Amino acid sequence: MGKPRIGFVGLGTMGRPMALRLIEAGYEVIVADRRPEATHPLEAAGAIAMPTPLLVADQADVLMSCLPTDNELFEVYIGPEGALEHLRPGAIVIDFSTATPMMIQRIAADAALRQIQVVDAPVCGGPVEAQQGRLTLIVGAEPAVFEQVLSLLQVFGQEIHLVGGPGMGKVIKLVHNLIAGSALVLIGEALTLAANAGADLQKVYEVVRSSSGNWQLWNEVVPELLRPPTPVANFRLDLMKKDLELAVRLGADLGSPVPLTALSYQFYVAASAHGMGQAPAHEVARIIARLGNAHLERPAPLLDLAAGDGQGNGA
Repeated sequence: MGKPRIGFVGLGTMGRPMALRLIEAGYEVIVADRRPEATHPLEAAGAIAMPTPLLVADQADVLMSCLPTDNELFEVYIGPEGALEHLRPGAIVIDFSTATPMMIQRIAADAALRQIQVVDAPVCGGPVEAQQGRLTLIVGAEPAVFEQVLSLLQVFGQEIHLVGGPGMGKVIKLVHNLIAGSALVLIGEALTLAANAGADLQKVYEVVRSSSGNWQLWNEVVPELLRPPTPVANFRLDLMKKDLELAVRLGADLGSPVPLTALSYQFYVAASAHGMGQAPAHEVARIIARLGNAHLERPAPLLDLAAGDGQGNGA
């Protein structure tokens, strides 16, 4: 049996390198994006471009998507010109978007009426990991369908976790981003406190890295915050704002309190209002620094903590 023909809709920061991986792996790939210019690099690599997702669906055995929000998912799959009506029975949908579990479950229910299977597979990692095939995939699918698409998913990464049925991938991705988004606010708070106390932030970074705070987010983000802001964003602040909003909404729907996430979300709202929405998500830490009148990208003036009333602090 030959390789399936792949349709791919959504050629943004993550979708484009993922579609290129498929081409490099020898798959025939048909692409569409609402921005026609986004298809040009894929066409140069050998993809076939179509003007709309439904024309992609007409020709695809497997239709993949990587889209920003529920609105785009609805429009692509079950809106007035939805792709589900154009997929043949037996086709498979694989969605990599970070969105609500309710939307992918709605799509899966409509797809089942047409004998189409849905795989919910949001990813962790950035465009570099996508280019190198090192993404982590969080998969919600029926076990038999998961086995059917596993070789396709391995094009994108080797850390592939089957976590339940359609929708559960989205749940766990929101939990993942809840942790990461809130932690970025906490990192900003910690660095601001250290800066205002006169600490050498490079030393703070090194000490925490060498102890119980040695984790990937700290190790990657803090060196970036100690340099001047960069306009290059692997994961935009506005996307993290959107994901935290989804987590807060999911908590409300389930009656599960997420107070720290709700508070962290407000800092992303503030950062976005300050024109930082297209900046990297970790730049939210600089909003905390502004509130504390601190500057993370250069050493703060030294402060003699021994000066004052001579009272010590208990740990």
